[in-house]
Amino acid sequence: MIHPLKLAEMVLRAVNRLRRNLYRRGLLRSARLPRPVISIGNRSMGGAGKTPTVIAVARHLVAAGLRVVVLSRGHGRGSAERSETVLSADARRYGDEPVVIAAAMPDATVIVGRDRYHAALSFLRDCDCDVFVLDDGFQHLQLDRDVDIVIEDDGATWLREGFSALRDADLVVGRGAASTATYRARLEPVAVRGSETHSGLADLRGAAVFAFAGLASNDQFFTMLENLGARLVGQRSFSDHHPYSAADIREIREAARASGATITVTTEKDLVKIPNEGFAAVVAEMRIEPEAFFDRLLEAVGAAHNRLAPDDRG
Repeated sequence: MIHPLKLAEMVLRAVNRLRRNLYRRGLLRSARLPRPVISIGNRSMGGAGKTPTVIAVARHLVAAGLRVVVLSRGHGRGSAERSETVLSADARRYGDEPVVIAAAMPDATVIVGRDRYHAALSFLRDCDCDVFVLDDGFQHLQLDRDVDIVIEDDGATWLREGFSALRDADLVVGRGAASTATYRARLEPVAVRGSETHSGLADLRGAAVFAFAGLASNDQFFTMLENLGARLVGQRSFSDHHPYSAADIREIREAARASGATITVTTEKDLVKIPNEGFAAVVAEMRIEPEAFFDRLLEAVGAAHNRLAPDDRG
């Protein structure tokens, strides 16, 4: 008997395969923006490290002197129908991932909206940029892109698309020991924030830690903490993009106290939804190697800019 989740995966993959073929044949057409567009996405359901990859790519583009705008759907936000610029750390309004991206990238603009094409056009009516970065864009075929970056996680369990979809990828970045991709990515913890008693990664070594997370793959986060030398005395898993309630926070506090933990740790993505609760977050950054990845990316952006009509160039 087929597992219900496996059946859902098969249906989703079939639908996405049909959609992609319709776009490839020109029966459906993607809308074109008057600026280069870089898409960052994956084939799996959630996870794969898209948000830290968006940050890594945006940082490199900004360092190269480009004006960057990140386009995100803003999953789970309250005002899903309208587009707006992320101007605060209000995760309920903008979504957890856009708030994390905006905090990490103060020199870039982050816009949330279901219709990312019209959100970008609205931005260009009053402002300008050199390049748009489309967050979680591999299946967002309604918007044309100049560079498709796809993150392949060899530990992914459920897939939105089959291997044939990679024909449309320009740069494939592999995660995991089994990956054979030319470009490799690893998520590297770099800091701890939000704790008065633990200010660095070294402080986690040997510490009694209670951990919780609401990611597509919470086990990866728990393993990261163990690799940092933390002594996990308890943990709680929530679904991806989980909206924490007061009851959830009470449960976490009670479980942490009962476990004897000296610190309660979560992810940046979770912490932005529960500020001022005394929890700590591990800050992790995506490292993409070799450096030639970014050279190819900048070359592709330059080529895309040259293809634009003179009136469309920033």
